[in-house]
Amino acid sequence: MVMCSRSALLSIISAGLLAGCAEVYTPKPFTPASVDTSTHVAKVDAFVVVVDASSSMNFSYAARPNFFTAKDVVNDMNQTIPALGYKSALVGFGSGSCVNGEHARVVYGPATYRRADFANGLSKLDCAGGITPMSDGIDAAGELPKAASGKVALIVVSDFWQIDAGAVGAAVDKLKSDYGNRLCIHTIQVGNAGMGNSDLTAALAGVNGCGSSVDAGSLASPAAMADYVTDVLLEPAAAVPAAIKYEKNTVSASALFDPDKAVLKSQGKTTLHTLDESIRAKGAGVVDIRVIGHTDSDGTEKYNMGLSIRRAEAVRNYMVSEGVAASIIKVSGEGETSPVASNATPEGRAQNRRVDIYVGTRQPT
Repeated sequence: MVMCSRSALLSIISAGLLAGCAEVYTPKPFTPASVDTSTHVAKVDAFVVVVDASSSMNFSYAARPNFFTAKDVVNDMNQTIPALGYKSALVGFGSGSCVNGEHARVVYGPATYRRADFANGLSKLDCAGGITPMSDGIDAAGELPKAASGKVALIVVSDFWQIDAGAVGAAVDKLKSDYGNRLCIHTIQVGNAGMGNSDLTAALAGVNGCGSSVDAGSLASPAAMADYVTDVLLEPAAAVPAAIKYEKNTVSASALFDPDKAVLKSQGKTTLHTLDESIRAKGAGVVDIRVIGHTDSDGTEKYNMGLSIRRAEAVRNYMVSEGVAASIIKVSGEGETSPVASNATPEGRAQNRRVDIYVGTRQPT
């Protein structure tokens, strides 16, 4: 156990704004149950997990600090989620050194979901302290999945104690403005349920009528967590229209754009024109098109993410100008997160600067 100095304890008790001294976190044993992806498919394009890292999370319930229980839940969830191409992110909120002096700290994403990377992000939330700015956590989370064109799940893990419900309501209103009915909010209450704001958890779960509100204790078993992941992130395959076969088309960014630009060159338009003709020739059989931008690792992650999205949008807009239906084109960007070659060489970086265009055609039943 990490011992606290007397002065540290007095500071915590008197101010309640610093990270509490606590045992070093060790995940509880967990053997995940499998989620049946033969009968279920992804129902959201992106999910963001928001974890309370404020001082009240140092309170213990059932002989375990609430913050540890929150990390247990997220760790168990991470081990259970199937890799179905979700975009994902992880945010912690609090104040002080536990969140690098910010009220909301993004510790993972936005990126294509990878279990190991998500776990590494969770490990960066190593303590809890300070006030409880849940609204800042929700604001930060809302900025992360904007490249997603489909449904978005926001999962909030907290004790829901002493929350500014008005500020949270304003943050949620902004989310609803940004995502409309694509947004579903799910709450997971840790600690003593009697201390939490049950009206707030119910209101969050009620957004768009597609959320949920559960107690962390109800997710303790592997089977329960598998059911939860299935309910929040998947849907029965029978709910999906007829099977779609995708054809992948990869176009080098250098053929489409000048360096660091998102305006199509003449060469790029010629390349896309050929593809557009092929799509139009298939008529109504083409029911889904995914345009995904990628960059190399030069520059900051934030800049590269924005550039990849702008380039994908430029490709989408040109396709629409040539008669491809805008309603079937979904745009996203992955920045530098999905390389196909090493970024250590010029040749590898050139391969990573690309736009992938997936053309989905409905197959006969």
